[in-house]
Amino acid sequence: MILTPYLPHRRVGHGGGTAVRDLVTWLARRHRVLVASLLRPGEEGLEDEVRDLGAEVAGIPFRDKGAAGPAKVLLAADRALAAVAAAATGHPFYIRKYWSRSAAAHIRAAAAAFAPDAIQIEYLQMGLYCRDLRRWRGAAPRPRLILNSHELGSVPRDRHAGLAANPVARRLYRREAARWRSYQVAASTWADRTLCVTPEDHALYAAMGGRNLVTMPLGMDTAAVTCAWHPVPPERHLFLGSFQHRPNRSAAEFLLTRVWPEVHRARPEALLLLAGRGSRQFLADRKAPAPDGVRALGFVDDLAELFGSCRLFVAPLTEGGGIKIKILEAMARGLPVVTSPVGAEGITTDPRILAVSPCDESFAGSVLAAAADLDACRRRSAAARGLIEEQFSWRSITERLADLYRD
Repeated sequence: MILTPYLPHRRVGHGGGTAVRDLVTWLARRHRVLVASLLRPGEEGLEDEVRDLGAEVAGIPFRDKGAAGPAKVLLAADRALAAVAAAATGHPFYIRKYWSRSAAAHIRAAAAAFAPDAIQIEYLQMGLYCRDLRRWRGAAPRPRLILNSHELGSVPRDRHAGLAANPVARRLYRREAARWRSYQVAASTWADRTLCVTPEDHALYAAMGGRNLVTMPLGMDTAAVTCAWHPVPPERHLFLGSFQHRPNRSAAEFLLTRVWPEVHRARPEALLLLAGRGSRQFLADRKAPAPDGVRALGFVDDLAELFGSCRLFVAPLTEGGGIKIKILEAMARGLPVVTSPVGAEGITTDPRILAVSPCDESFAGSVLAAAADLDACRRRSAAARGLIEEQFSWRSITERLADLYRD
């Protein structure tokens, strides 16, 4: 049984959701799988897309920002109760807004009916349901409870604090990071195993007191994602992500203000493509006009041609945590990557595979150097695909997960 806050339909639109969809795809080839997912307004007709993967589906109604009419009033009440619970328990508000008695009852009923050998709970924000399931299970060894962290919530808050110029904002971020650390340690005691997607996360989690930790990356469906890199003129560079996610917006803003003007001066024929849900709105909402040579594509349903025809994937990430699915996908498709140390976390820092540069004045130089050396790009393309097949394929990851489920 996979418990997830995001229904893994085809247009889920962010890296973590795509990873869960791939996970379900591969598990369903070898196991009977139930996906128990929060179901947001407007998603009621999308369960069949998950059933097409070979899984059963249990939808759990969840009021979110898409609520309309009377549901909007109920959503406001839900959020008010979450704020009160956060204040009373010391849990982050982000955690409490995902928990409700009604959803907990739905999840217990689904688990009782399905009788799984293992329940994998996706994302730390769903950890309170892991606590509920442990109480429901009692002292029995089954079902095994596996909590997949995806990222440590304390990490992006600590990074926000480090980047904040305002001392009040800095203190607020640090306080929120401390609340996440306390919650994360508790959540690791509710699961039989807690998965960390990078060695860096594992070390941090252990240092703060996390228990029963296992490093298990997110991966790529190497059977479905093929390597077909064939850059064509005009020279194009790509940044992809959900622009509803703050780390992607901040990376794109850095590209537009600090990187692209310098790259475009040196290579005036080059284009920078911003792709992903919200990218057009991001460009339209900026106070300053976009630099020359920048295009926003919005959500792109089929990414194969876009990845294949661009020269570089450029991702100057300074925020966020966990492993970056966008970097894994670019590598799997053979698109050479220029990224930051944050973008490379949990993947590699080998310069033969990734060009890694700090997010400062040197990043534009790294983009220019990589774009000018097509032979080095070809070598990185092949090496990156090889690393994905060796270490980040869902085939090998789900085999390791099956060992955890059996234990």
